[in-house]
Amino acid sequence: MKDIGKQYEKGDNRTDPSGFLRKARLHQSNYRANVLRLECDTYGNYLIKEDAKKGFNFYDGFNVFKAVEEYRSYNKPLYANMLRSEHIPFNLFVPFRSNLEYCKKVFNVYFKNTINSIDIIKIEHPPSPKEKYLNDGTSFDAYIEYKHIDNTKGIIGIEVKYTEKEYKLVPNSKQEKDVNNPTSRYYEVTKQSDLYFPEAIDLLKTDLYRQVWRNHILGASILMEDKEFKHFTSLTIFPKGNKHFAHTSEDYIKFLKNKETFLPLTFESFLETCDKLCPDASFKSWINYLYERYIVADE
Repeated sequence: MKDIGKQYEKGDNRTDPSGFLRKARLHQSNYRANVLRLECDTYGNYLIKEDAKKGFNFYDGFNVFKAVEEYRSYNKPLYANMLRSEHIPFNLFVPFRSNLEYCKKVFNVYFKNTINSIDIIKIEHPPSPKEKYLNDGTSFDAYIEYKHIDNTKGIIGIEVKYTEKEYKLVPNSKQEKDVNNPTSRYYEVTKQSDLYFPEAIDLLKTDLYRQVWRNHILGASILMEDKEFKHFTSLTIFPKGNKHFAHTSEDYIKFLKNKETFLPLTFESFLETCDKLCPDASFKSWINYLYERYIVADE
């Protein structure tokens, strides 16, 4: 057994009361040491640069690493950090490009069989020009265009979380200014979309809900500006052990007039569906990888 990274022996119960962050860090360190059998960088969940540049943070199949390289050259958080969620959308969604029918069947489980076909799957997709939408460069972790059974076009905007919680606003950033400016594009889209009950508006900008809100109104802005699209669903996917996003999602959905525009989904549910509908051995290998790589066992 190789060194798993001693910094993960203790957890901070004040910031991580469920212990999921500690357990996930240890899980990724163990995966690197005992499955990949690779040395670690400064921390146990980091690959050394040489191994990271070879794509060991990504599934070896379905051209996943090719998609990563086409998106961005070597970047340590993306290529080397096994814990950070930035790399996960590539592993979760690029393989579906090889079988769009399979992708349709999986998503129809959650979309009540309203998807007629999946047309486009993109990773890290910022609609452009940004001025047309939220004017801030917000991107979807994964983006899916589909044809609805009513013959119109729809979008699924996906945000992927692993151990992350809320993010603080960076002082003096454009986002901070936009969030605190009632005339900004954020509030313009929020009001025009009519997604939310009035009493929710002041809560949406808080650390707990801001990320979910921004991703949701990014999709709303596409519906407003690009008339070819008639449906949008904001999907947040996270492990069931991430209690923060489980609770945040439960609260956030109460703010919505049309609750079907937001879908909180656990990794566990998603992988169970993928497994149930698995079309062949190559996808079965991918599903097994995702289970082994990301699902943290309950203690």
